Amino acid sequence: MRILLNKSKLIITLLLLTSFFSYGQTPSAGRSSEDLALEYMEAYGNWDFDKMKTFYDDNIRFQDPTATEAFKSAFETVGKEKVYTMFKGVYQAFENNKPPYISINVDKIFSSGSFVVVNSTYQSVLPNVWYKNSNTEKIMVSIPILTILQIKNGKIVSHKDYADYDTWNKQIQAQLTKK
Repeated sequence: MRILLNKSKLIITLLLLTSFFSYGQTPSAGRSSEDLALEYMEAYGNWDFDKMKTFYDDNIRFQDPTATEAFKSAFETVGKEKVYTMFKGVYQAFENNKPPYISINVDKIFSSGSFVVVNSTYQSVLPNVWYKNSNTEKIMVSIPILTILQIKNGKIVSHKDYADYDTWNKQIQAQLTKK
């Protein structure tokens, strides 16, 4: 009986110590890279820049080579504040820098080493001024997007997107030319 009691005290003590040492750690502490990536993608889908920023390493690198090619403008930046500012600036045409509808739905996710690959569907209402100032109808896009995150020490050190901007442009043109 005494041995059982000592084992119980030992287990309770270990649980209390574990709780004590994990208290105050970041939300991502103790989570798998995939769990951290899913939480980040939820913030990304909600266009919650402040929450997204909490996941970034100080020297995070963001790249979207497909956007660079499609829009003939560099979509690459380095540093926590610069990535944060870049995301905040994407939808400046909207009140509060956020479209009336935006969603990133995760379809599949897998990880290998420090990398997490997220296959999603991006949907958004776009600013009309991007395409046609006099257009009063909403322009909606829905495209596949592949996000590759590299996570080290519980922080995202690299975020790379690849999106189907050919489909993006086709959807926009179809909506602009409809009668």
